[in-house]
Amino acid sequence: MAERSPLDRAREARIEGRTDEALRLAIGLLEADASQLGAALFLARVLIHEGHGMVASDAANRLVDAFVRRGDLPQAVVAAKTAGEGGENALGLLETIAEVFGQDSARLGDVAPAPPPLPSADEPPAGLAKLKGEVLFAKAEAALQGYLDGEDPVPADAPVPKLPLFAGLDADELGELLAAFALRDLAGGEVLVTEGEEGTEAYVVANGVLHVERATGEGEDPTFLAALGPGALFGEMALVSDAPRAASVVADEVATVLVVGRDDLERLAKVTPAIGQQLAKFCRGRMIANLLRHSSILRSVSGPDREALFHRFEARHLAAGESLVEEGSEGQGLFLLASGAVEVSGKDAEGDDLRITELGPGDVVGEISLVLRRPANATVRALTPTVALFLGRDEFQDAIREHPTLLGELYETATQRDEETRTVVAQEAMDVGDIVLL
Repeated sequence: MAERSPLDRAREARIEGRTDEALRLAIGLLEADASQLGAALFLARVLIHEGHGMVASDAANRLVDAFVRRGDLPQAVVAAKTAGEGGENALGLLETIAEVFGQDSARLGDVAPAPPPLPSADEPPAGLAKLKGEVLFAKAEAALQGYLDGEDPVPADAPVPKLPLFAGLDADELGELLAAFALRDLAGGEVLVTEGEEGTEAYVVANGVLHVERATGEGEDPTFLAALGPGALFGEMALVSDAPRAASVVADEVATVLVVGRDDLERLAKVTPAIGQQLAKFCRGRMIANLLRHSSILRSVSGPDREALFHRFEARHLAAGESLVEEGSEGQGLFLLASGAVEVSGKDAEGDDLRITELGPGDVVGEISLVLRRPANATVRALTPTVALFLGRDEFQDAIREHPTLLGELYETATQRDEETRTVVAQEAMDVGDIVLL
């Protein structure tokens, strides 16, 4: 395991209530290297929260520009919110950020955010170990003043990256969105998102690392799915659907995230429809990207043709208990599950409901009736609020003419599903017969 930097240890000490130790570590880091903007922002946040905001608010104000120059929107927003807590005009600072990262900005380019300077592993100077209380606060203010007295080596007009979602909004719209975010600090090991729970918030990682995991069998360790570092946006599907969380998100270390709630977004979308429209567009793109990783149906179509196929689908939001397919009915179309879960059930020999299986993201529903051209042999209902991409019968016929490989993949799926359904029902009938014979 890599050695943690003084800043990582400072954040941990602060969240555990060891403020003096946290200050010593961050002061030592900033005094040794004025380019450690993370240490400067950390000191500004601590000082403002502890009522020593005079120099700290000026530093936070300056840090907004520093992070913008480096293309780091999340940290720039943290600095703006921090400056606001110190009495500065936070809304004005957020508007400045939005002007640079919004869609009309001349500074947007195909660049990546500038990487932060490598953290030092050195211990703070021995002299800091004896300082505490007001003397230590004064030392922290002096370190921030030293930062303020320096020059920023990054040009003020440096290009910044086009960030998903944010770059699709103009400056006014983006400013309103950024104002809706709040700051949340997480302890190492803290669970931010819990699999299966209703989601009402979306997040952007400002600093720290989190990971995504999904539960496996009872008594088994969760499956690791992804790591989320600074700049990662996640949880956005909760803002456009009621589907439960598909996985958990846990902080690997002390982290800071920007968080926005569904209620705030709905309020904003009513006043500024472009925010809701851009969010829906972003979520659709993320949903499709996720389906490409999980759906063999979509992977059967070559890359250049997928975009045309996507445009044939329409998003449908299904409430828990709502039917997608009814046994015995003619299929109305094809459903590609994007989030949530559905249950497939049939009738046993006695006419009672029989649970066959459960399907989730990446699975397809309705293919048996469409491909095999006969009534559906099972009922499919949403177990939870579910989002699916729907392709109507007429659109389906056009799609398979344009993409013959799609029909081949669906035929294989349909015949396999049909056989599995018949096997489950037949096994149930046999089991009932055995019980009667006994």
